[in-house]
Amino acid sequence: MKTNDPWKVDEALFPASGSISDRLRFLLRYAVLAPSSHNTQPWKFRLNGPCIDIFMDEEGWLRVCDDDQRELHISVGCCLENLLVAADHFGLGHKVAYLPDPENPMHATAVEFEDGAAANPLGDSVLFQMIPVRHTNHGEYDGRPIPENVLEQLSGCCHEPEVHVQLTSDHSIRQMVDELVVQADAMEFADPAFREELGYWIGQGVFGTSWLMSKIGRLAITHINMGNSTAKKDSAVLMSSPVLGLISSKDNSRETQIKIGQVYQRLSLLAASCGIWCQPMSQIVQVEETAQKLSELQPDSNLFPQLPFRLGFAEPERHHTPRRTLEEIVVEQHD
Repeated sequence: MKTNDPWKVDEALFPASGSISDRLRFLLRYAVLAPSSHNTQPWKFRLNGPCIDIFMDEEGWLRVCDDDQRELHISVGCCLENLLVAADHFGLGHKVAYLPDPENPMHATAVEFEDGAAANPLGDSVLFQMIPVRHTNHGEYDGRPIPENVLEQLSGCCHEPEVHVQLTSDHSIRQMVDELVVQADAMEFADPAFREELGYWIGQGVFGTSWLMSKIGRLAITHINMGNSTAKKDSAVLMSSPVLGLISSKDNSRETQIKIGQVYQRLSLLAASCGIWCQPMSQIVQVEETAQKLSELQPDSNLFPQLPFRLGFAEPERHHTPRRTLEEIVVEQHD
């Protein structure tokens, strides 16, 4: 049965005997299910024979809370990882070139595909099966501890030597991070430009609310400083989480930021297979003061803190957030 819901992609419809363009276009249906900051989905694709070029879409760049484009690159990395996982599943090998065009910094990656996929690091299709299941769970988690062997598997998702994954269940660290979340929320919501930007995206319906509620939400966020209420909510959800995670890196290059997105998406897909959900706590690294304090909590303060997040067991959220259509984001195609 056909459906217009992008989250209900049916792998049985993969055009195995179709042209390379048809097959690559089908892979994009999985790529677009990746998470992104404010669900802005800041990516566009160009199909060119056996290649897919991924571009960062400046229209989805959060100029206030992500002024250095760190999260823009991380978001595109999540999208790239979904694409590669889907390619592996359908037997397409791939070669990735990061930032291939020095003249165009928005050209994130060029991916060349060929028949015959490399072995999936996990030895099965668990990551692929979780692409339409995984979502960012914003609610409170039930507090159940995550078994150590599962945490080891999640940490082992990182194969990139320049990227580090740290997971902790230490209650004192969670309390210190909670203080940073409250501080960062207060500082961001005190900025009218931040509220205006957030209100704009709420008004676009990126969080899946109705048109009317999106417009009401935009007005409320834009004109009312909701920092205190937001901080209380964020504090509650963080302290309900049995484990906090931090992805950091040895350098702060654009290529590394893309790879951080890949690592986070890989980890969140594996977590979903265990009934564990993730949510970035990006406000901590969006504010310079709290980002520095977070850095000092690391065992190695020379690492760049890139993506703090929380993990825990919970009931799945009822609805997925909306996605743009392929017609909106495939900018060019050549056979």
